[in-house]
Amino acid sequence: MFMQCTRCAGLRVPEIIYEGGTRVLALRCIHCGDVIDHVIVLNRQRRRYPQPSRARTPIYGSDRWKKNRPTMA
Repeated sequence: MFMQCTRCAGLRVPEIIYEGGTRVLALRCIHCGDVIDHVIVLNRQRRRYPQPSRARTPIYGSDRWKKNRPTMA
């Protein structure tokens, strides 16, 4: 039932947090105070595997920047 904290390797204990009239079951580290609940776990898993993004085109090294640059007369 007890888990190891990922932040400090301390001991996590179950805790009930009351938020907005509802009960949230969570795990709290007794050493560093880090709190984990199911929403935090889901968000961290989602962030761990980001969607691949398109590579950005370098602007200053490309010919496109030279063509669109205003000329000084």
